[in-house]
Order: sequence, then structure tokens, then C-alpha cells
Amino acid sequence: MQARPRVLFVGDDASSPEIAASLLRSLVGEQVEIRTAAAQRPERGGRGDDILVQMGLNPASEERLSAHALTEADHVVVLGRHLDVARVAGRTYEVWDVENDDLASRVRRLAVALLGGADDVLPRWSRGRDLLQRAGRLLRAVAARLRRPRRREGRPGA
Repeated sequence: MQARPRVLFVGDDASSPEIAASLLRSLVGEQVEIRTAAAQRPERGGRGDDILVQMGLNPASEERLSAHALTEADHVVVLGRHLDVARVAGRTYEVWDVENDDLASRVRRLAVALLGGADDVLPRWSRGRDLLQRAGRLLRAVAARLRRPRRREGRPGA
């Protein structure tokens, strides 16, 4: 029996990896082992967590990027061109531009590649396609929102 492919989504924080992982899970189910990691220490209860909870995702599953996480993955997807992630021999790496790429299309292509390279390996997803496209737009909005500086409340002139 062949082992399930193992994918690791890596981002600055929990938001983009968790969204991408959720999209991939919706297409491949249990056929692929999917994990997420943040390059920065997760800010528990921060803005990114609030957004993920509102989307029905669990930011608590996010772990800090480590050598162990990289060695456990067969396929590493780096979400953000600015991230510098160590390369482990024998792993496949992709770098996605989450601000400009169509996340839904990228996730779909990844799902097809992981499951054998033909479109018919995926379940019918006509309803899912719309969901994936909306999620991709949402991810770009989340990334833009997280880049904005926080407003300080209660301080004069803030």
C-alpha cells in the first residue's frame, strides 16, 4: 500500500496556510495528509485567529515552522514570495504569490498532481469551484488586512 502524500503549507502566520489547507482538504479529503506551519511564532488570539475562527477554521492547529515539519512533508508550499524557507533534500517545493495568484486554481492543480495528474481523480466539484474562488478572494483580502497597522485606541492623536 502506498503512503498518502504529505503536504505542508507554510506562511507568515496561520491565516494563509490554514485557508489553503482547508481548500485542499475539501478536494482530496483523507487521501492527502495536510499540515500547516507559520514562519513566525503564532500570535494566539490575534487578528489572524479572529478571521480564521469567523471562517470556521481552527488556528490552534498551526505549528511553528521547524526542521521536523519540513522533513515530515513530501511537498512544501510556501505562501508568499518573501518567505525564505530552508530546503530539505528530496522534497518538492513550490512558492505561491498569495497576493496575486488565484489560490483556488493553484490548490486545484496541486490536488490533481498529488492524486495522479488527471482531472478525473477529483470528485465533481462544480459547487466547490465557486467556493474555492470565493476563498481565494477572501485570502487576498485577509492578507491585505493583516498588512495594515493596528490602530491604537484610547491614545490622543492615535
